[in-house]
Amino acid sequence: MVDERRDVEFPLWRRKVDGTMLENSQFVIPDWVKEGTFNIKDLFVESSKKNPSSRITIELSYNKKTSIHEGWITTTKFGEKWAKVRKPVMRLFFDNELKLELQKIFTMSHMRDLERRMRANKSEDSKCTPAQIEAEFPFFEFLDIEWDLENRRMLFKPHYIQAPIYAELFSKLQSKRILERIEDELDGKQTSRITKGDWKPKSELKREITSENVIYTLIDTNNSEIYVGEAKKLVNRFSQERNEIPGWTHYRVDHLPPEFDDKMRLTLERLMIRALASLLDNNAGVDSMDISEYKLTNKRIDR
Repeated sequence: MVDERRDVEFPLWRRKVDGTMLENSQFVIPDWVKEGTFNIKDLFVESSKKNPSSRITIELSYNKKTSIHEGWITTTKFGEKWAKVRKPVMRLFFDNELKLELQKIFTMSHMRDLERRMRANKSEDSKCTPAQIEAEFPFFEFLDIEWDLENRRMLFKPHYIQAPIYAELFSKLQSKRILERIEDELDGKQTSRITKGDWKPKSELKREITSENVIYTLIDTNNSEIYVGEAKKLVNRFSQERNEIPGWTHYRVDHLPPEFDDKMRLTLERLMIRALASLLDNNAGVDSMDISEYKLTNKRIDR
């Protein structure tokens, strides 16, 4: 059972997480929130995100980390014909980076909405509404949204997260970025993309060990060392210690598209190593700007 929060600083709206938020990077702010809880009805009156007065800052806090994002609040007004029967609609929009973070945090809601969208993609007969898919798979996750008027800032704090039923399976799906690939397919994205990973402690590596076609980076925060490598299969690289950086403490893994072959992966790794060598002290004597106390420990560095 989730305890009620004691750290609420500003007016709070506890919003149910749904497909609108996770698919479209936007959602409607209901009248009772804009007119009452947040009292922003007269503050955001423009209909375009391009108008400077629509811009706000959004801070997402989760697992003791905070990320800063762009947001916009707009109000759509209807013409004279509809003005008497339809109220203006206020929407909150946020950047794609925040959408991706929310998809990772609220994995169960994300997968449920992917199921709905995949059914719709399969055939018109399979279409179902968000309400129908929620009735079929009845669980709810919640996001706390606070409004800081003075700083034109919204604070996003996940309040309740539905634990995955099959934890290891979900971990594997996320580590292989399978959900992101499905998302790209449903969005009709034909171009390949590199899926960027996050920094994680060494203890989490076991969740990534089956990853394939990757560029990985290791850091030793105690000895200020960094190492870049590539792997067709990550498990093969970590079947033995990394002698170049034996005391590494954190890692990140970037997944390459399937069509990136071994030669392309190796070329990209060499480029990343050479770029870091131009900035950091290194073992190959390559001239660097020496911008940090960290040292690049790769032995092979192209000149």
